[in-house]
Amino acid sequence: MGQEVSAHDFLRRKLYILEQMAAKHETLSRFVYDRKMTGLRRVLRERQALIDELAAVNDEWDSNPNWKNAPGLAPLIKEAADKQQEVLEHCRQLLQQAITEKEYIAGELRNSRVKRQINNQYVTPWAVMLPGCRFNKKG
Repeated sequence: MGQEVSAHDFLRRKLYILEQMAAKHETLSRFVYDRKMTGLRRVLRERQALIDELAAVNDEWDSNPNWKNAPGLAPLIKEAADKQQEVLEHCRQLLQQAITEKEYIAGELRNSRVKRQINNQYVTPWAVMLPGCRFNKKG
């Protein structure tokens, strides 16, 4: 009974961590869409701490093979596996969204640089002088 309670606690902890990660993914998707880099870094640090905690829980789970065969834990194990797969899929979607947004920002930056370069190289400086000023005025 002691091992089953302990395994049950580990699975509940794993589900809790996965739920927190799912919430972080929603926040990350908003930050990526809004291009808020400082908030994005903070949420990524928090998510990394959750990933480390989940890895520790998974290591503890893997170190006790008796827990996997407990009959009362089968539905909870399936729920945890489904939740982990769902979080992984959200992570993939978020990564794809971030890559797309990065490419869009890079394109905007390239266009901005090209426009600035064209203006600096091909617009003659005397064309923007005040009217009435003579460039080669004899004195």
